[in-house]
Amino acid sequence: IGMIVGGQFVNTLIVLVQGVVVVRLLGKSEYGALAFATMLFMTGRDLAQLYLPESFLYFAPKVTRPELKGLVRQSLLLLLGLGALSALAFAAFALVPGVFLDVREGAAPLLLLIGLMSVIAYPASVFGPLFIATNNHRKSAGVALIVTLSTAAGAIVPAALGCSVAWILAAQCAAQALRLGLSYRLYARLFGDVAAAPFPGGVRAQLAYALPLSVTRFAGLFNQKLDKFVIGLFFSAGLYAEFAVGSQELPLVGVLAYSVASTMLPDLVARFEGGPTPAQGARAAIALWHSGIRKTTLIMLPVAAFLLLFAEPLMRTVYGDAYAGAAVPFRIYSALLPLRVTAYAIVLMAFGKTSMILRIQVLSMVFNTAANLVLLPTLGMVGAPLSAVLTQALGIVVMVATIARLSGVGLRGVFPWRHYGRVAATALVAAAPLTAFLVTGAVDERPALCLALGAPLYAGLYLVAAWVTGVLAPEDRAFVARWLRLEPLRSRHG
Repeated sequence: IGMIVGGQFVNTLIVLVQGVVVVRLLGKSEYGALAFATMLFMTGRDLAQLYLPESFLYFAPKVTRPELKGLVRQSLLLLLGLGALSALAFAAFALVPGVFLDVREGAAPLLLLIGLMSVIAYPASVFGPLFIATNNHRKSAGVALIVTLSTAAGAIVPAALGCSVAWILAAQCAAQALRLGLSYRLYARLFGDVAAAPFPGGVRAQLAYALPLSVTRFAGLFNQKLDKFVIGLFFSAGLYAEFAVGSQELPLVGVLAYSVASTMLPDLVARFEGGPTPAQGARAAIALWHSGIRKTTLIMLPVAAFLLLFAEPLMRTVYGDAYAGAAVPFRIYSALLPLRVTAYAIVLMAFGKTSMILRIQVLSMVFNTAANLVLLPTLGMVGAPLSAVLTQALGIVVMVATIARLSGVGLRGVFPWRHYGRVAATALVAAAPLTAFLVTGAVDERPALCLALGAPLYAGLYLVAAWVTGVLAPEDRAFVARWLRLEPLRSRHG
């Protein structure tokens, strides 16, 4: 587990550095076109793969090694076909390039290139889950690191040389080809002496497992990507560049809040199923879930308060003065961080109520569409991120209410409200002096200095306030210290 999480953390850092450097090197319109093309590719990839790569994690323990090799061959052919279909779809869009970003020249080559990338990348996606399912975690992490580095180089070097966005995407195609080649070579070494046997049930059995999960993924992707599609369809490449920069999700959400909740899932299931009665089991699971929320809240709430205050100096320092406008969507998305202190769906999964997750996502799809139709004409570009945030907030509220009903603890017992309120108050008290500092106008003249002084000052004020209010218990201080030293990323148990 530590190898996988640590590898993801390193890869995420590389991608972040790559993004900052590329933004600095490209013009806003160029970066907007690149960001939108990349978003189209990633969305098409996540939808078109139909959960086939992830199916290896389910089927690998159930089949023989020859049958597993047969499943690999079957999946490669399926994903190659799906990649070709995606390429045809992108080629069709290339016939009407003016649909996106108001770009009528130069968009067609980008769409054709992401089509080519799909043909290469879809089959390559088989091998990561395959290596994990066969306990080759180190090899999987090594290939991922090499590909991430080559992808970063393929973006930074052409941008530094003044090449067009098309050359950057061509380099990304080469990086995906490298991924496919390295992965297949490793696969051939691991399975070279194994004769392939037909996978039991064939394509029908694999799709029977993958398609229902794909429907759930579609609902989730719709809510995650709708704002990005709306901006790409109705606004210019330059405005999309600001939006793309401001809408990036902090790695802290996935690495801290979601990883803490995800590692609890086996224990949540054990507590729920091991209770003397279903009601007592549910209460025991909720109590364990609360312990994780209490810890992540100590970090997420002060981070949210700081980002809301220092959004503009952060955007200007990291990406340049041209991206000061990115502070608006960044603040809107950061306003959701106080709610994202855990993965709420984990509890429903522990209760065996995964169908409820899909229902809530479908409800969110309807609300998201309606909110965009109302807010976009009224507020302009701000309407898209605001709709996305309101949709996620609605989904969280409905999910918490559902957990309260299923567990029988009620709204008062479903969430550690008292602890959450104390931490929120502590974070706000620490932020108050800095608000006066920002009003002086120091941000306008020296954003980098303002950020450099504000971060340690806020951290110090928060720790002092937390000590005075008693929010930080000894075990909580140890938890924060472990994450500051990145120990959970190195340990086997996180």
